[in-house]
Amino acid sequence: MKIHMSSDVKERLVSAAAYFWILFFLPLALIPGSSFGRFHANQALLNLLLGIVLGILSRIFLGWLFNLIILFYWAWGVVTALMGLEKPLPFIGSIKLIG
Repeated sequence: MKIHMSSDVKERLVSAAAYFWILFFLPLALIPGSSFGRFHANQALLNLLLGIVLGILSRIFLGWLFNLIILFYWAWGVVTALMGLEKPLPFIGSIKLIG
């Protein structure tokens, strides 16, 4: 696991904003040369896709459990981005969708 610290406030804020709904593309558009931004864009996209899958499953059964998982992953992403860390999401963080 690579942990990268970003001291740039703009990188941190833009990367944290990526975790809000479908805004995963913000770091790619606003800080395109940032590996920190690219990392969090990928994590935010994974988070969005997991949220969609769990949202569908929550309609079928155990909705409260899936909603807690979605909340945990969202909070993990926002907090690590604001702290300036590149910490992958648990279990799914190693998947790379954005190069």
